[in-house]
Amino acid sequence: MPTRSTPPGRIVRFGVFEVDLCAGELRKSGMRIKLHGQPLEVLGMLLQRPGEVIPREELRQKLWPTDTFVDFDHGVNTAINRLREALGDSAETPRFIETVPRRGYRFIGAVNGGAGDGIEPPSLTQQKPDAWEKPARQLEIGARPAAVGLLDDGAARWNTTRRKLWAVVLGLVGLCALIGVGFYWFTSASSNRPPRVLRYRQLTADRQIKGAWPCGAVNIIVTDGPRVFFSEPSSAVAQVSSTGGDVVRISTPVACFPFSDISPDKTELLARSVTNTYAQDEPLWSLSIANGQPHRLGNLIGHAAAWSPDGQRIAYATRNDATRADDLYIAAKDGSEAQKLIRAESGSVEFIRWSPDGKVLRMLVWNERSTSLWEVSTDGTNLHSIDFFSGEHRPIVDMNWTPDGRYFLFTVERGNMYIPGIQLGGDIWAVREAKSFFPKKAARPIQLTTGAMSFWSPTPSSDGKQIFATGGQIRGELARYDLKSRTLESYLSGISAEQLDFSKDGKWLTYVTFPEGILWRSKVNGTERRQLTNPPLTAGLPKWSPDGTRIAFSGLLPGGIWKIYVVPAEGGKPELVSQGERSQVDPTWSEDGNSLIFGGIFLGVQARISSVDLRTGRESIIPGSEGMFSPRASPDNRFIVAMDAPGARKLLLFDQETQKWSELMSNKNPGLNWDQWSDDSKFVYVSDFANRHAPVVYRIRIADRKIERVAAFEVPQGITGYWVGWVGIAPDGSPLVLRDLSIEEIYALDVDLP
Repeated sequence: MPTRSTPPGRIVRFGVFEVDLCAGELRKSGMRIKLHGQPLEVLGMLLQRPGEVIPREELRQKLWPTDTFVDFDHGVNTAINRLREALGDSAETPRFIETVPRRGYRFIGAVNGGAGDGIEPPSLTQQKPDAWEKPARQLEIGARPAAVGLLDDGAARWNTTRRKLWAVVLGLVGLCALIGVGFYWFTSASSNRPPRVLRYRQLTADRQIKGAWPCGAVNIIVTDGPRVFFSEPSSAVAQVSSTGGDVVRISTPVACFPFSDISPDKTELLARSVTNTYAQDEPLWSLSIANGQPHRLGNLIGHAAAWSPDGQRIAYATRNDATRADDLYIAAKDGSEAQKLIRAESGSVEFIRWSPDGKVLRMLVWNERSTSLWEVSTDGTNLHSIDFFSGEHRPIVDMNWTPDGRYFLFTVERGNMYIPGIQLGGDIWAVREAKSFFPKKAARPIQLTTGAMSFWSPTPSSDGKQIFATGGQIRGELARYDLKSRTLESYLSGISAEQLDFSKDGKWLTYVTFPEGILWRSKVNGTERRQLTNPPLTAGLPKWSPDGTRIAFSGLLPGGIWKIYVVPAEGGKPELVSQGERSQVDPTWSEDGNSLIFGGIFLGVQARISSVDLRTGRESIIPGSEGMFSPRASPDNRFIVAMDAPGARKLLLFDQETQKWSELMSNKNPGLNWDQWSDDSKFVYVSDFANRHAPVVYRIRIADRKIERVAAFEVPQGITGYWVGWVGIAPDGSPLVLRDLSIEEIYALDVDLP
């Protein structure tokens, strides 16, 4: 097929779009569209050779160097999808970018006003006369035999009447068809206009983290129309006018009182009283918005509760410890008549919403690999998963229907994995739910928000013209607590990084940027920085090898689980060194550098501690380590310290000579975290930040188990990090934290939802 070549360095126009290939800008009807990076590079390649198939391998070579560690297929798919979203294009019915199966992609639109490569639609042909009309005309003009007489005249009149009846019937059928086509055209034209955000309005300005209740986890927002309700670190329930203004705090029976829904009559919040931040199930309550009075809902204990649209029933989930799965229940509004509906075998139910007609429930189910969206009828039948992205990994973290049921709103996490209680930023999407008399293809989700600012927890107004949401930018500041002056001061120029580890000679450090999850190494003064990993691989929990030549870390690819990698300190391709179907994190080196000890995530299934021999690849389980996480081997390789999962109340010590475990420290409340050995193997540091705004750091002497409180200090903004929050220890023994500098406020998004 002949091809055209677009000279580089010029403005290319197609449809209502124009691209400046030199400046790297895309405009639609003169308005600049945010598109940059790899999607824009792909568009440039396609426009320079319109009508020609650009192989996927050629795209890969252009977008990524040969030594880049990346999932190329996923990266190309993501770039193409984002490009199509910017152009309003579709893979099923492309106007600009056509997928050529097993080959690549081709630009098929008309470039600079020229003819495109699209297929010409078939022309309409003139309709032939209906078959029954021909004999009728012949009968009228032909001669009739004289013998027919009066019967013939009657038959002629009947034929005339029958023709008129047929004409009337066909006219009515045609009219109905015309009305149907018109209705279909009208509804199709309406539904083909994508939903969009018209305007953003900031409602709060108190610079407090939103959706983070006092015990530290992420919460949602709800509205009663004139007000929007949310939570802040200083108040479990707060409110602001839906037109903006001052934040007003509402008293609750306990400090930790996360709510999950608002009643259909907009008078009560559905919440649970939390006394153990690691407990999944807690007593369920309703809280009067008018007077702040709580009311216990019978004996219900659970989580993720939601009211039915008529306010007569409550759906909620409970954890089944025997099966390590969640059970979904429906009870009366007063907590009575609770009946089990289904069991969510695939993980933990984190979010529940009723459809506006009360016929189905949708729920987000979390496991070590990701979150998945499920739907079930309220009679317990037709349980099935929902995939809006055709297998592409997009973690959904919250959701809501519009009151009329026409749209389903949800937030997609920007990171590779969603962990309950951790907000890494996201974008709001919408998918049309309305049913039509005429069959249609499944609706394609539309991204409503994008850009540097994240938005999550979409909550539609009652008229469907607004979406209330939390918006902000997620970042932190690395800080050091000076033990002498008892003040927090910036460390390494206050970069947004965490999980620091220092080399044995004290000259180098490694860290992970937040929230990007990219692994770096540098000198301890921040010079000679080198990036060691690239997206889409998310890195975490790095540890230097004893000889300082390698760094072990935990890595996560989209749709996968955490695995252990090793990368040269000077850079290179990370090497996968662990196997299996469990998440594997927290690598720590043996003294000789020949093996690694690692654990599982604290909310994972059957946490335990294992080791892998790097020479043979053989893995083995540390005896008696079931139910433990966060292992750290002492520098002299004599001991392993770990914590109990998921409560994190106990610090435990494993003697590698006796092969026995013993208790180092026990805490009344959960919250122990970030255990770390001193360089001489004589002490173990551990932090307690059940209160994210007031971390406490302890030091335990191994010889006599003496516990010393090293520091207790306030962090007004709170601490943050990929794993809820991060606290570490500098070489001089002073605490390090990632101070939360995120900017989060409540916004009203004016939307067009056709």
